[in-house]
Amino acid sequence: MKTILGILLLFSVSLYADMSTTKNAMNEYRKGNYDKAVKLLAKSCKDDEINACVNLGYMYVHGLSIEKSFTKGYGLLKKACDSGNNKGCIVLGNAILEEEANLWYNFQKTKNPTLKDEKEHQKRLDVGMNYLKKACDDKSAVGCKSLGSAYWNFIQQNGGIKKLPKLANKAFDTLTKACDLKDIGTCVDLGYTYENLGEKYFGKASAIYKKACDFGYKKACNDYKRLRGSGY
Repeated sequence: MKTILGILLLFSVSLYADMSTTKNAMNEYRKGNYDKAVKLLAKSCKDDEINACVNLGYMYVHGLSIEKSFTKGYGLLKKACDSGNNKGCIVLGNAILEEEANLWYNFQKTKNPTLKDEKEHQKRLDVGMNYLKKACDDKSAVGCKSLGSAYWNFIQQNGGIKKLPKLANKAFDTLTKACDLKDIGTCVDLGYTYENLGEKYFGKASAIYKKACDFGYKKACNDYKRLRGSGY
């Protein structure tokens, strides 16, 4: 069965575009004219076309056709997020979490982390999660999905639900919020996850499937009927 474990922490690889210069820049990017695309995005971002800042920031933090620079990407994405652009907050939050995960993995290969190291690591993770929370609090379905997935990934990497029950509840609440905001994929994954946790959670799975069904996802209707037929 599918579970929420399959949700990637990293946000979608697609780049954002709007209807003006940023769209032209993305067209140039798709043609392989990367230098021209970067110049157009840089100009548009400077002119406060915020989606251009998000696109360019994404390219910098992932090194897409330009030299990777987390510092430059961070600055551009923070500008977008601070302006109220949820896309910027989500890309920034996920980029911070991914970067920190890589740094921490490499650190652990060469040193034995002290309690101080672990606290600093957690602080940096919290920074990334707070950017995702900002988008989620602004009723971004993708922001809630990303935040819930980040919580879930942390739980799986640090002992599981039994060791971190409070964070697990937080993860489920956040993912339920994404489902409530009509992210159907999250609804279905969450339903499967509840089912996989055992019969105790079948009632919650049934309720989640019903939401996805009400949103028009036919397969979820079948899952809902299946559980209803079993008394849930």
